[in-house]
Amino acid sequence: MPARNPVTAAQLRNLAARTHRGPLTPNEAARLTAGIERLTARPRRNSAVRWAKRAAALRRKLAALHHPVQRGSIAACAECSGWNGRRCTGLVTPWPCPTLELLDDHLPGKDSA
Repeated sequence: MPARNPVTAAQLRNLAARTHRGPLTPNEAARLTAGIERLTARPRRNSAVRWAKRAAALRRKLAALHHPVQRGSIAACAECSGWNGRRCTGLVTPWPCPTLELLDDHLPGKDSA
C-alpha cells in the first residue's frame, strides 16, 4: 500500500536503524523500498545549475528592492534612500547603489540591474 506522503530521508534512516532490532513489518519494508526507489529514480540536478538559479533569483529580488526612483535630475535607489512613495526619508543614494554594484562585482549576470 503506497504512502500518502513521500518518504523522508529521516524516515528511511529510522527504518534502516529499525532493521538492527529485528525484522521489518511488511508495511515498513514497503516504505523503505519505495523511498529507496524514489531517491535512486530521481535524476540528480547539477549543483552548479541549482546555485546559478538561486543566484539569479537573489539578483531579481535585490533589483526589485533596490529599484530607481527619479528625484529631479537624480536617479536614486528607493531602498537605500528610504523612499516612502512621496519622498526620500534618508540620505539620497544615487542608483545604481553600492548594494547593486557589489552584487555585480561578485555575481555578474545577464540580467544586471
